[in-house]
Amino acid sequence: MRNDLSLLIALAGILLFRAAAPQPVDASDWVRPGDLIFSGSDSHAPGTVYVPEAAPLRRSHSDVVAAHAAEGITIETEKPATQTSGWLSTATGWNNQPPAQRTVPAGQYGRPYGWHVLPTGLMYHSYLAGEKEPRIGLSILSDKTRGMVWDAALGGRVGLIRYGTAGGVNPEGWQIDLEGAALARVDPEVTSTALEATDYRFGLVWTRRQGPNRLKIGYSHISSHVGDEFLQNNVGFVRLNYVRDSVLIGVTRDVTVDTQVYGEVAYAMGAEGGAEPLELQFGAQYNPFLDTCRRGAPFAAINFHLREEFGFGGAVNAMAGWRWRGADNGRLLRVGLQYYNGKSMQWSFINRDEQMLGGGIWFDY
Repeated sequence: MRNDLSLLIALAGILLFRAAAPQPVDASDWVRPGDLIFSGSDSHAPGTVYVPEAAPLRRSHSDVVAAHAAEGITIETEKPATQTSGWLSTATGWNNQPPAQRTVPAGQYGRPYGWHVLPTGLMYHSYLAGEKEPRIGLSILSDKTRGMVWDAALGGRVGLIRYGTAGGVNPEGWQIDLEGAALARVDPEVTSTALEATDYRFGLVWTRRQGPNRLKIGYSHISSHVGDEFLQNNVGFVRLNYVRDSVLIGVTRDVTVDTQVYGEVAYAMGAEGGAEPLELQFGAQYNPFLDTCRRGAPFAAINFHLREEFGFGGAVNAMAGWRWRGADNGRLLRVGLQYYNGKSMQWSFINRDEQMLGGGIWFDY
């Protein structure tokens, strides 16, 4: 009982000290939820404990350090590897060094780096309005000239290996991802709801994230195939063997905690069926970070997709609606409206123009 009373008195003293300390008044002085800062005046003493503190936004590292220095909180760029839970243990380590001598590199806000096999979450997420991104979804669209179509996606992206911070919310470091998807179109207005075509995508990408900046470098294959029922219903249709084997580089920047802009360029080393080497994507999206509760939050996104075979014309895809975010992995479930205008979303029909409006449901990794 005496020990419990002493502990309560100590905790009350800490709370009073924190309440008396000067507090930042601007929300941008804070780091994001999921980032870790470290409490304690002697951060290098053996037995240091990592203490996570949730807070809403982020500024630069130096601003965060300065803001918390007045509160007696030290944020280090290196920390002793002395925690006793999670991926690191005081009982084992590199070169069998004692805990007080082991250090691990850390992220922008002091989160320790380490190796993770099959990590949770991604460092570079799919573009919300990217029509060829790997995801699971169904769009029910009405085309201006032909009527109703259903565009379905069955795919995903997973991390294979990571060197960086743990967890699925805003991880930092680098990661290798594997991705793939079948992007199909069904015509519900013909007999047996015929499969018109499917674009198959496969890729392997290296991704990097540090603070608000994200980088993606990798390989992507996409090939287009017309459905058997479509060929039976359209005798004389000449199938194009549209194929792209591309190297790509993409950059995403968090303009604010809720808004991102991005650009991507791909160069097809192998191109067939009317494809030309260069392909460009760029866009912007509003995707609130903080709201992970059951009510969800709104989203909006626009993507421009340009290809050399059309003289760097192409298509624009816009989406808006409501989404829910996984609190521990950053995945999204979205419902909303979609507007598409440009060359066909199915690349087997390279010479077809489409203007479509509708809605759908999408699950993004």
